[in-house]
Amino acid sequence: MRYLRCGVLLLSFCLLGSAADGFVSLMPKQDISEHWTVEGKTPAEAWTYRDGVISTTGQPNGFLRSKRIYKNFLLRAEWRFQEGWEAKKDGDEWPNAGFFIHAGKIENGWPISLEVQGYFGEAGSVFGVRGGKITGAKRGPFVKDRPPFGSWDRYEIESRDGNITVTLNGVVVNQGTGAYPPEGSVCLQSEGWPVHYRNVEIKELD
Repeated sequence: MRYLRCGVLLLSFCLLGSAADGFVSLMPKQDISEHWTVEGKTPAEAWTYRDGVISTTGQPNGFLRSKRIYKNFLLRAEWRFQEGWEAKKDGDEWPNAGFFIHAGKIENGWPISLEVQGYFGEAGSVFGVRGGKITGAKRGPFVKDRPPFGSWDRYEIESRDGNITVTLNGVVVNQGTGAYPPEGSVCLQSEGWPVHYRNVEIKELD
């Protein structure tokens, strides 16, 4: 009985600690529709949830959009590509995916937003999509220390009053100011290659 009480107390402490840090999980308990809507050309059946991982076939293009709108926040998420890709020649494009933040209405397939790139060769990049804008952020293959293809990457994306900071695998790699739109949904992309997302959580900031 003593060990049972200790176990209950420890579990209660862990749950309180998780709640106290202010993060809210965007991972489903059973169904993706709990936190997300499917948009773009990707059909609902292209998205699945199993064993704590949201997966997409990658085709056709589309995205999951959060049901809530966010302005000042810290988003944490991990993603990885399904193994099996290899470059056939120099210049071959890497498989693509990523995250939209401040996402608004759809224009020509994608939302007006900012993209925090998941494209393997350009992870860490930030840029405007369909009229979205940001000043001072970098785009390109500037992060040279990349894990093997198929490994989990981790983002921490902070948005505060139009200032965006991107931390990739524990290292701050990009910053920008003047984000437009100033607020919107967060989104998970399907863009050409099977990709998996896990541990997606968000904390709203003052």
